[in-house]
Amino acid sequence: MAATKKSIKDSRYGLTGSTKKTGANFWRCFFNAYEKNSATEQLFFLELELINPSLSPSEPLLGFKPRVSITEDDLQYALAGTASAKELKSETIVQPSYVAVRFGKLGADSGQLCSYHSLKSIRFTSKPFTIQMDNKLFGEDALSGYINITEQDFQRHPEYFCDKGYASWNLKYEILRDIPEGYQNGSDRWFPFGIKTNFSGMISYDGADYIVDPRKSAGYMDRYWGKSFPYDWFHVSSANLTSIISGRTLLNSFFAIQGVFDNKLAFMGSFEGADIIFPVNLSKRQYNCVWDCVQAPENEDPDENKLHWSVSINSKIWVIDIDLYCRVKELYNKKLELPEGNRKILSMVQGATGTGEIKLFKKIRNTLEQIEYAEITKAVCEFGHEEDGEL
Repeated sequence: MAATKKSIKDSRYGLTGSTKKTGANFWRCFFNAYEKNSATEQLFFLELELINPSLSPSEPLLGFKPRVSITEDDLQYALAGTASAKELKSETIVQPSYVAVRFGKLGADSGQLCSYHSLKSIRFTSKPFTIQMDNKLFGEDALSGYINITEQDFQRHPEYFCDKGYASWNLKYEILRDIPEGYQNGSDRWFPFGIKTNFSGMISYDGADYIVDPRKSAGYMDRYWGKSFPYDWFHVSSANLTSIISGRTLLNSFFAIQGVFDNKLAFMGSFEGADIIFPVNLSKRQYNCVWDCVQAPENEDPDENKLHWSVSINSKIWVIDIDLYCRVKELYNKKLELPEGNRKILSMVQGATGTGEIKLFKKIRNTLEQIEYAEITKAVCEFGHEEDGEL
């Protein structure tokens, strides 16, 4: 089942509305690729983010970029050692305003490369849908571009919150299944518009070439927009499930969990053709959930130390229990500026090697019938919260 017209329309929302002035607008994709020579599997991600883009339409403003605000008179006061010199502030704190593109990989060798643009530099068309800036293209069925962060860039611009290196990508994608529900209130919205997506094409990352095979890409796409990012931030998703009951690979099973919205998580999933969907907008009487992300008991081998993501959902019909583990050494620490500025960030740990299990039970009268018990591999696991940012 391909994406619906409504989902496609909503997935393109972003260059109009209130978030153009104040807020965050976020497109993101995850997909697997295979290194051309060794066939080593690697998960990549691509993000397009608009942060308060019309506040500074002609020049990208990064809140962590140093901006000296001392005038020549202030400098004279400071040299003279007057009392007023103690009141001087060396930097101006600005509210961020930019369009960012991030391309990276997750796992044992995680990293990301970032580029920043102004709203004025974007070329936007609706038919066909495209967002283009410099060499980067986000289209209705294609994604392409490159980013190069030199050693000099890396040393001079810690405010980029990225690594050094080179990446290029030339991809096609086809949405096989969308879910337009998720979370929505007056200003914020999240939904996995491409919860099952096939990607194909080529990637180059720091000298290594990768092939994206649509049959093995396990692609995923989602959208978020709102006044700010949700924090705490909690995300789990996977399309790599194997039934422990039957031993079969569950080729038509996938799920995504996102939050935290109004003290709840959204659960969107399909299991061999049976949809199980819990949008946050349902009342507490219709479902409730508990979740956590904690340090697992420490192992004698420090390389085996893990974080544990757990989710339990209970409704009148379903009980869903999920437990996932990611090695700490395979987690990437990502920092996103919050739209409200004041050097606040969403500090997130992010991994793509989550392993664990999911149990599905159906309530039949006064008993629980186990519908599925499956192993999960290669899950994307994220957890983040608000922090005062530092460079």
